[in-house]
Amino acid sequence: MDLINAKDAALDYLSVAEKETLKWFRKEFKVALKADQSPVTVADRNAETLLRKRILQDFPHCGIIGEEFGNVNENAEWVWTIDPIDGTRSFIQGLPLFASLISLLHKGEPVMGVISLPALGEKAWAVKGQGAWLGKEQLKVSPHKKLEGATVAVADIYCFSEKKCKRLFDHISRTANLTRTYPDAFGHLMAIRGVVDVMVDPWAYIWDFAPCKILAEEAGGTFANFSGNRKDIREGNALVGNPHLVKEIRKWIKG
Repeated sequence: MDLINAKDAALDYLSVAEKETLKWFRKEFKVALKADQSPVTVADRNAETLLRKRILQDFPHCGIIGEEFGNVNENAEWVWTIDPIDGTRSFIQGLPLFASLISLLHKGEPVMGVISLPALGEKAWAVKGQGAWLGKEQLKVSPHKKLEGATVAVADIYCFSEKKCKRLFDHISRTANLTRTYPDAFGHLMAIRGVVDVMVDPWAYIWDFAPCKILAEEAGGTFANFSGNRKDIREGNALVGNPHLVKEIRKWIKG
């Protein structure tokens, strides 16, 4: 598999899908609830349909793991993950912080990923061994060495309470210089860019984590779950960004 070709294809796919997404942004539409009570819109479904069609047309030997329509050949050597709108609640509310996500896995490991912010006109990408980029800007995580004085991005406090890790939220809030709730992949990208020092996410899925992992690592950062596992990108939790802070927070969690 030519990873640069796959990256270029992914950017092209997202450009097409995002035209459909932005067509519905800040417009009136019906919102449905999925089995897990998370919202889904016509924009989510239409955009994922477009992404799947292009991937299956150009890469018929690959599997697909997608948020809205399930998995196809998910145990293949090469598998695409897609999330047409990460941050559907932000999208519904008219907030421009939602993202479109795509990645390519090789034997379960992300080797290419794109985080796109359609409403902000930004696309960040990474290919294994090629660095992480946003346009001509090479992305680097921050060099900050301690949680004290750091700026930390977190998911909303409800997620911490629901996943029984509110003590972690409280510790971060007390210790860091600034704690901000930045939703979903937007917060991950801010950590990957070094705008914030680390992102603490108590719950997401493989289609959320896969592109974030490859971008974080190619930006000189660390992606690990709360247990310290750097390989597991299945549904669960994650610390993303500055290696010093990921290590410090992991040490506190371990006790």
